[in-house]
Amino acid sequence: MIGMAFWYWDWDEIDRLHRRLHRIIERMMPESLLEWQTFPVDISETENELIVRADLPGYKKEEVSIRATENTLEISAQKKEVRKEKSENVFRAERKFGALRRAFTLPVEVIPESAQATMENGVLEIRFKKAKPRKKTKEIKIK
Repeated sequence: MIGMAFWYWDWDEIDRLHRRLHRIIERMMPESLLEWQTFPVDISETENELIVRADLPGYKKEEVSIRATENTLEISAQKKEVRKEKSENVFRAERKFGALRRAFTLPVEVIPESAQATMENGVLEIRFKKAKPRKKTKEIKIK
């Protein structure tokens, strides 16, 4: 007969360790990685349009790229770091550089070719005309 080992898992202790590890990691990072690698977006609609607004403060329109299909949207932005003079001593460096990207499944189908994008005061606005609703179901006759 093969002996079986049983151990008792103290799930409360494991949970405490998990929470402690989470707090340690949070203290090591100045802010949540997700917070600086993404940007807030609002999606709303009118009768004929779908409107997407994204906050991209500090980005120029030349640094932003938009791609769309009938039911998806991808917004990406790239900011390159401006090099300081070597004689300059930095006391605090909080401005962020690098790439940001968000991709969405849109709540309604749109006509991608109708997209109009503007950017003012760090707010990107994209307006799409909604596609005409299609019948989603089709009756199938049995032969």
